[in-house]
Amino acid sequence: MTLACTCIGRLGSRYSLLLDPIRRRVHYGALGLWCQHEGELLIGLRHHDGTLETLPFCAAGDDFFSVEQFQSMTALRFVAYSVKLGVRLELRIVAPFWPRDERVSLVPAYLLEFTVHRSEALVRWNAPDPAAPLRGTVVFAARMPATTVEAGTDRLKLRYQVRARDVFETEGPGIVPDPAGPRDSRRVNPLGGSADDRLVALEGTWRVETDRLEADFDLRDGSEATAFSAAMVGYCGDALFERFGRAMPLKYTAFWKDADAVTAWVGEHRRMLLDRSEAFDHCFADSSMPAAACDLGALAFQSYLINTLWAEDAAHGGDGNDWFSVWEGTCFFNSTVDVTHNEAMFYFACWPELLERIFEQWSHHANDVAAERKRRDRVSDDDRHGNPLVDFPGAILEHDMGAGWSANGQSYHHAMPVEENSNFLLMLYAHGVWWDRRHLFQRHAVTAAALADYLLWADSTGNGFPDRGTANTIDDATPAVQYGRDNVYLGVKRLAALHAARRIFEHLGDRERARRCEIEVRRAVATFNAGWLGDHYPVVLDDSATGLVDNLTGEPLPYDRLPGADAYSLYTSNGLLYLLMVDDLPPGLDRNRLRDDVQSALRECTTPYGSSHSSADRERVWISMNLWRDCIAAYLGEDHLDQCEQYWRQQAFANGPGGDKANAFTETSMTNNLVCYPRGAAWFGLSMALAQLTVPATQPDDLKPSIDPIRPGCWPLPALNDWPAGITKSAVCGREGASGIVDRNA
Repeated sequence: MTLACTCIGRLGSRYSLLLDPIRRRVHYGALGLWCQHEGELLIGLRHHDGTLETLPFCAAGDDFFSVEQFQSMTALRFVAYSVKLGVRLELRIVAPFWPRDERVSLVPAYLLEFTVHRSEALVRWNAPDPAAPLRGTVVFAARMPATTVEAGTDRLKLRYQVRARDVFETEGPGIVPDPAGPRDSRRVNPLGGSADDRLVALEGTWRVETDRLEADFDLRDGSEATAFSAAMVGYCGDALFERFGRAMPLKYTAFWKDADAVTAWVGEHRRMLLDRSEAFDHCFADSSMPAAACDLGALAFQSYLINTLWAEDAAHGGDGNDWFSVWEGTCFFNSTVDVTHNEAMFYFACWPELLERIFEQWSHHANDVAAERKRRDRVSDDDRHGNPLVDFPGAILEHDMGAGWSANGQSYHHAMPVEENSNFLLMLYAHGVWWDRRHLFQRHAVTAAALADYLLWADSTGNGFPDRGTANTIDDATPAVQYGRDNVYLGVKRLAALHAARRIFEHLGDRERARRCEIEVRRAVATFNAGWLGDHYPVVLDDSATGLVDNLTGEPLPYDRLPGADAYSLYTSNGLLYLLMVDDLPPGLDRNRLRDDVQSALRECTTPYGSSHSSADRERVWISMNLWRDCIAAYLGEDHLDQCEQYWRQQAFANGPGGDKANAFTETSMTNNLVCYPRGAAWFGLSMALAQLTVPATQPDDLKPSIDPIRPGCWPLPALNDWPAGITKSAVCGREGASGIVDRNA
């Protein structure tokens, strides 16, 4: 594929690379996203006369004749052709990963595998020079400002100062400071520290020069190829993350005391790290997922990883008090609830314990009236967003837990009560069923009850749809989508959440709450069904604009009726995916109508990059919400896999020569700046949905996942894999419809 901006990252360890071949630079640093230096990676081949051919990550050197780029789930591969030398350089940058293996996935290091091949074939009708020397030198260096470089026997030591980004520091690559954006960190600990990184020679005839690693190659003896291996290590041992005023270092410091310890471990386990990563890649590469879907998944996964932050609370007993959160890309927020609602497909596919850590952390961010009053006294635009401060029962889950390297409470400027409360209950219920961990219902019983009590209160009219606390995440959409009354997106999500809450309370023996939830769900289903327009559900059931204000200006809307109130919507069934995964839709919902609505909206909302929010708004596209819709469609029996071509087209544009910067996974169209975004991890739901993998909630004592693939092929089922044993599973479906689950040793 063509050269494009991309990224590669580590789980929770922040050490990431944002590669920008368009502008010939990299963003590098041990603290990762938005805390990086703009620098260069010098990677190339030096001729015997001293001239250089380099990959496009530095200003130095000449271009190779041609360079190809490929990305898998755990690696980047570049293939560079040198007609002058008569060779081909292949470089793989591997980010080790294996689900539920903390050391493999957290180690703050990358493996670089260099192979120089003899190239005797024509390259675009250009034959190698008959006098091509077939020999030269592989060169590898990293250059950043304000960095000291010290040469050792087999490594270079790079040292520089770092500064963790606080929520007030919103400037960064491609970011415009937003006075209404992240704020109120209440941080008390220092933000500054130091990094101690390594470029290490592992295998091959490397030598260490003053500021670079070099390795000579000579293929004149008829050898077809020669290989070299190196590693990059990024280490910061300072306690820079802050949680409720408590400073915490990154989790990897509990495994490795310094950069040299990381280097030794990587050198000793190099082969295992490569094998594990390659096996994870093959889970998806060997499936029937088309190329565009695989490319999209690789970029989405690595963009998710660069946002993860895993910290160690060493002062409070270690493991049980670890912190894990995920930044919201350019928005910085830690584990935004509505974003996690989508990216949680990764946890449902690969790593349930991570979501359980987030559940635990969220439980400390559920505000009753008194706590919500304190939050709003500090900072709040809630009145503008339909959330006036009135007494309410239960609790409101905060939108986020803080931003940047601080998690001292919500930083976003208003709450999204109905949406976030619903998201928590849906995830908790489905997670408990999916992984057979219903004990979590008891652990979070107090939080679940408080959030459900608020949702029950949020309907003041008795029609089952919420009219209180209705600000939602779709904050760049038309007024009808954002804050119209009886919003169908929120109405369906709330009814789904109350159905989930009913199941939780039934399990806990709380019959009264379960009964109240059941009654409210019945009302909501009846109201929803009455809104059917023949081939779709509307955006809102009440098109009156009376009393509604613009949430940016605070001014009344300048019309009596909401434009686009009866438009086709991307979001009608958004709240139902988790219930479909456990085969537990609320009674009364018509699956045929839901399927027709999805298909009608696909027809009416399509743009070159995916479906827009609604048919009344053709400018704004959110890719992860499209992926989420496609998962729902698959569980309803409709195949949208080919839509990945459009989503990949968006990524190729945003990261190609026409893009404005290195954007990595790009959630939104040109009208928004949600880039380097983690929400694309919703992609992990695609293969499970195509296989219609379900874990029925009605079989708590006999966990029997079932499949019913909607398309012939081989579909990965990562949720069923035995990761510790290295056994992966796929759903295989023939053209005649016969299907089954097959095992493979990784």
